[in-house]
Amino acid sequence: MPRSRRNRVITLSNVTKKDKEAKTKNFDNLSENLLKFKRVILLNLSNINSNNLKELRKQWDNETLEEENKSKFVVSKKNMIIKNFDNYKEEFTNLDKLNQKLKNTHEKNSTYGVLFTNYDYQTVIDFFESYVKKDFAKSNSKSPISFTIPKGVVYSRGGFIDHNDDIPMAHSLEPTLRNKYKIPTSLKDGKIFLDNDYFVCEKNETLNVIQCLILRQFGIAESEYKVEIMAAYNKDTQDLC
Repeated sequence: MPRSRRNRVITLSNVTKKDKEAKTKNFDNLSENLLKFKRVILLNLSNINSNNLKELRKQWDNETLEEENKSKFVVSKKNMIIKNFDNYKEEFTNLDKLNQKLKNTHEKNSTYGVLFTNYDYQTVIDFFESYVKKDFAKSNSKSPISFTIPKGVVYSRGGFIDHNDDIPMAHSLEPTLRNKYKIPTSLKDGKIFLDNDYFVCEKNETLNVIQCLILRQFGIAESEYKVEIMAAYNKDTQDLC
């Protein structure tokens, strides 16, 4: 009898070894670029999704540029960055100030990045001030809009765009709206229907999980997310920018 795939044994030691190798590579990457580039920019990437991170890497890790314009974008964990930079605090005066900025953060599950670059600091500031991405709202964030689903036939965007540019929501989603999101819908002539307007949220209201899921269901991706520059270090002056 063929052996079931479910019964295959996975050696955990291989997974652990791979994870350790990845951490070592990340640590070495931080060290290599700290020594190579003139400026070190500490970034909070908590509001940026994986697609945006790929885009940022592509824009900054451009190997075709002249040497003076090259940069390296490294995503790492808080403790990894702190441990690495602690090794160079004797070599680079005031680098510990950069580390202290990171040590003072108390956000849980945050993602951090380090941009190593030869560009001047103002160029970096200008780039990230203009780098704003729209995405779906997250729980406990502020609502970007006021949103009410109009009574009558429920459309796929819930009235967010003109009905002439929209289509009725698929009837198969009616149980989801009614049971999961507690929206009092019904089916009439094969279409999802509301007897009255259904209020979802007010602009700047703190959103709960269900409100976020409803906004996502109707394709409302209007929350703006930015990269926060936490601190920057200049190796030429050996101080924070």
